[in-house]
Amino acid sequence: MSVRQTEDSVQCDLDGETLWRFSFATNQAKPCFHPLAVSGSEPLTHFRPADHRWHYGLWFSWKYINHVNYWEEDKSGRSEGTTKWETPKIKPEKDGSAKISMVLSYISPSNVTMMAEQRDIRVSAPGRDGAVTIDWTGKFTAGDVPLVLDRTAMPGEENGQVNGGYAGFSLRAAQSPATCEFITIEGPVTKFESDRARPNSKAAACNVTQKGRTDGVAIFSHTSNTGGDSPWYMVNSKSMHWFSPVLLAPAPKKVKPHETFTWKFRVMTRAEAWTPEMLKEKAADYNK
Repeated sequence: MSVRQTEDSVQCDLDGETLWRFSFATNQAKPCFHPLAVSGSEPLTHFRPADHRWHYGLWFSWKYINHVNYWEEDKSGRSEGTTKWETPKIKPEKDGSAKISMVLSYISPSNVTMMAEQRDIRVSAPGRDGAVTIDWTGKFTAGDVPLVLDRTAMPGEENGQVNGGYAGFSLRAAQSPATCEFITIEGPVTKFESDRARPNSKAAACNVTQKGRTDGVAIFSHTSNTGGDSPWYMVNSKSMHWFSPVLLAPAPKKVKPHETFTWKFRVMTRAEAWTPEMLKEKAADYNK
């Protein structure tokens, strides 16, 4: 077991396999986790695929801040709005756990800091199967002007799109030939329209089958984020396996100057498939 740090990443290895790597290289547009894996598995995440080069495994990104796009990137890898960060403070432990603390800034095209974020990430020591728990907390503070945190318009809204609603914390899972089954606490997700589903739950998981074995990764959205269940957006197609607790889906979020708010998430990997019962148990633990 070892936790190794370089000038732009920190990672945990077990028996020669990388269980997780957190990258904060400045030549990429967002800090992110990739790979996420368990012992003996292929990576459960997918990094900067050709169809969406701005998908970073497990990562956080705003979509629009005051109508400026922080999500998509141009051919040079730049977004209209810029996400910047200071070098994280990292405290690795001999048991394979780590604490990561960093300050991020969301910068407008006119070089104004629209919002700052204090991000704290705790990664647990791996279990015998290499499974880990990642607790991710972002405390956001608006700058000097009112903010509207927005997303692509939802189906049913004016100019709504079938892929509307996404923004925030997301996971791009392993791609074909890997297959994916999505579940929530309420059961398997089976109602997809145009390969997309929008359930509500406190937790969701993607069970990934590749090379004859199934492993899972779950995301838990803390009830303090929404006051209850989270809306989710899932894509399960031949070309994309992706899911996210889309906290802006119900409506854009308005933030007053210097106002603060906090969003919390937990991610858990598992060396077997998740079940609704397991998700329910772990969500209850997380929300105590």
